[in-house]
Amino acid sequence: MSANGRCNGSNDAKSSDAIPVLEEMLTSSISTLSPKVPLEPADVSGIARLILESMKTSGRVYHNMQHVFDISETMKDPILILSALFHDVIYYSIDKSFSDEQAKALEGVLVDLHSIEDLVLAKDFTDALVEKVVRLYGFEPGAPLPKLGTNEFLSAMIGVRVLEQWLDMPYLMQIAACIEATIPFRPVSEDGKNPMDRLYDRLKLVCSEQSEEWLERTVIMAALTANCDLCSFDSDDRDFFLDSSWKLIPEARPNLLKEDCSLMEFYNEFFALEGRTKFLTGAVPKIFQTFRQSVTDEQMAAKRAKTYENLKVMSEYAQVRMLQLMVLVDFVKVMGEDPTTMPLRPLLRMELPKVSEPTSSSEEESPLGLTKAEQEEVRNWLVFGRRACFSWDPAISPLGAYLYDSLGPQGVAAAVEIGKNQKPGSHDLLKFLPEDVLSTIASSLCTVLPDRAEGCLRVPEKLDILAQ
Repeated sequence: MSANGRCNGSNDAKSSDAIPVLEEMLTSSISTLSPKVPLEPADVSGIARLILESMKTSGRVYHNMQHVFDISETMKDPILILSALFHDVIYYSIDKSFSDEQAKALEGVLVDLHSIEDLVLAKDFTDALVEKVVRLYGFEPGAPLPKLGTNEFLSAMIGVRVLEQWLDMPYLMQIAACIEATIPFRPVSEDGKNPMDRLYDRLKLVCSEQSEEWLERTVIMAALTANCDLCSFDSDDRDFFLDSSWKLIPEARPNLLKEDCSLMEFYNEFFALEGRTKFLTGAVPKIFQTFRQSVTDEQMAAKRAKTYENLKVMSEYAQVRMLQLMVLVDFVKVMGEDPTTMPLRPLLRMELPKVSEPTSSSEEESPLGLTKAEQEEVRNWLVFGRRACFSWDPAISPLGAYLYDSLGPQGVAAAVEIGKNQKPGSHDLLKFLPEDVLSTIASSLCTVLPDRAEGCLRVPEKLDILAQ
């Protein structure tokens, strides 16, 4: 086992390995669709490099090439595969700008490709394909692109314009529709129509020349694409679900990727993560898509049940990790240090002794309602590590494991509540911890903060003084 637990890397696709795989996926898919002109190896190589370069900007941890390979693993239909390849080539909130190749593919679509404020659609389109895709997405020419759907729209636009040399219009519109379906978390409208019903209505207007069978098949493919895009949510592989969720963290908080990221930055992120998890729990009915029972009511219920279960187990893991950060922040403050400048990474690598009789292994119930097997999953993530590890967060969590074993699920939940509600300067959280736990943490901190060892060891003494 490595120092990062059972993880020996982030398990992401390497650039050198990705290009041949992309070229094979592109060649096979385009060739199956009977291209209008011959597909040359140089063309395939150029498209593959455009996709790869788009997916490996510095801020992408989840929305990278591995995500594409993950969601397309079970896909057989060439339209689905091509949609997966292009569906995230634009992620503007992370990328912040367009590459030269992206800008070339988006010529005539936006007013100003270099605007960092609003992305505004051109008022008129000379390209019939562009005009069709704009209408399919329900956007208004001359208007700013909305927050929801911009990435998907621009990704689809690049995809269809890159592929139009080889593919006929019906195929291009199917790809655009499949990528549109990946716009997440949209509700049922007041007239009872879900996002796929509304996509069908727009598709019927934009592609009025197509048969009802084509329209229905296209929207069913779109719903399948959307469900594949979010396949980690209802996955039976909980490691895959946790890894996918964890990779989103630095995309929301890019400072975590910096070597000198502060302790306080990660502390604040766990409160944001708690809020996002509550949002996702409430949004479960909006996650998966169906059209005309392409996913039956029974299948949909199973998908949602598994998603609730996965979110619940991850919530307990995240709660332990939140407590870990709360304890560290409080320790640093008692030491007279500033958690907004204290480096994060050394603190995540501190080692602690094993608890002889872990409370988490007892018959104690989880406040979140986890089964014993699920509690053991949480403990395994803490002790042995997640499957994926990162420089900004090691796979194993020694302090988290120590707290979970020392306090148990109920003790962890109680400690988190105390930490959330304590008055500034009271340090009620640290006072809640057993004396031996407090002393062990202080000793362990000395090993990663040797220049502050005296301050670490004096924390229990200072808390005793404050308690008097």
